[in-house]
Amino acid sequence: MHSYHLDLCDLQVAFRTEAAPDRVEKARQYVEERYGKVKAQGGQFGRDRLLVMLLIGMADDLLELQEQKSRMNSRLDELLQNLKENTPEDGGK
Repeated sequence: MHSYHLDLCDLQVAFRTEAAPDRVEKARQYVEERYGKVKAQGGQFGRDRLLVMLLIGMADDLLELQEQKSRMNSRLDELLQNLKENTPEDGGK
């Protein structure tokens, strides 16, 4: 397990995870980028409120991606079922 000490969203955070350092760094960069955008739009708010705004935005993105994935999986299941129904039992021999 890796230990990390990061400056993130104007905070010092320490944590342990199984995630590889490059994965943690990509996540840190993504969060910092998103936090910067939220901060630019709502700079008059305090850090706590900005973090909640960031969290809500990222949760909304995650839920939308999960919904898209669910729709795609349903469509793939339909296509697979169609293939099974329209493929000869003997494999076309």
